[in-house]
Amino acid sequence: MNQGAIRKLRRSPHARLAMMATALIMTLVVACSGGGGESAVNDRALEDEVFLFLISSDAGPGENRMPFALRRADGGRVDVDSGAITLQYRHRDSGPVKTAPAATFRQWPVGNGIFTTQVTYDRAGLWDFTVTLAYPDGTTGNATATTLVKEVSSTPAIGSRAPATASKTGTTPEELALITSAQTPIPEMYAVSFDDALETGRPVVVTFSTPAWCTSQTCGPQVDTVDEVRRNHIGEASFIHIELFDNPAIMRESGDPSLGVDSPIVEPWGLPSEPWTFIVDGDGLIAAKFEAYTTSSELEEALAEVLGSG
Repeated sequence: MNQGAIRKLRRSPHARLAMMATALIMTLVVACSGGGGESAVNDRALEDEVFLFLISSDAGPGENRMPFALRRADGGRVDVDSGAITLQYRHRDSGPVKTAPAATFRQWPVGNGIFTTQVTYDRAGLWDFTVTLAYPDGTTGNATATTLVKEVSSTPAIGSRAPATASKTGTTPEELALITSAQTPIPEMYAVSFDDALETGRPVVVTFSTPAWCTSQTCGPQVDTVDEVRRNHIGEASFIHIELFDNPAIMRESGDPSLGVDSPIVEPWGLPSEPWTFIVDGDGLIAAKFEAYTTSSELEEALAEVLGSG
């Protein structure tokens, strides 16, 4: 199973629990993923025991971020330097084989991590990926996966105008309890409405997640990670968290996520999973978008490009 094959999850009453289960699936996918640095393959198994997981549920034609993980069927780690990985891909029906740029390993706060690179699709349809691992002994191993590229992505495309949605605001403990499920809310991330932040002409980093109901390492820390970046760029950009549910206080008090009411603020963004984080430039255009948990280093890199071009 690869993440790219996971069905699109709409925020309807019937899909709500499935949406939260996506985070659990991703935890299992990356639980044994390897890291970069100076590590090498340990106790290498047969090459057909290495699996490639593409963490992509909303790709469209054009350039796309591609996070991926490697693991073994027996649960063993696949520890390789980024430079020992070659990721190639092609449209299933026809077209040349493309090679993705060198992948970067992204260490997660808890234990493991994933690799990220960029891929470019020239059309919709099924795209087949092959990763080649160069082992220290001179041999190679391969793993394959497939992802579906949509005619048009559900989330706003890079370069498109961000939906000017009005997000909930508040700074007191009582107000924050009504607008976010975070146990320890960061007031600065709820002080300004998203649409008002767009009017300032400064970049905006907006993250969509439900911290209390997605607590695995794949999504739970995302708001805190965005806050790390915020503290490095006070006055340069706005940073906003938008809760996925409209009634987090009721959910929290009852302990029952099935009582959650989908937030109308989220609907225009077309999120097929969670969490998602977007960087919007000073002109209100989507400059970068990130599916699943995203590290502070990757956010810093993308934000630096936006600030540098402003």
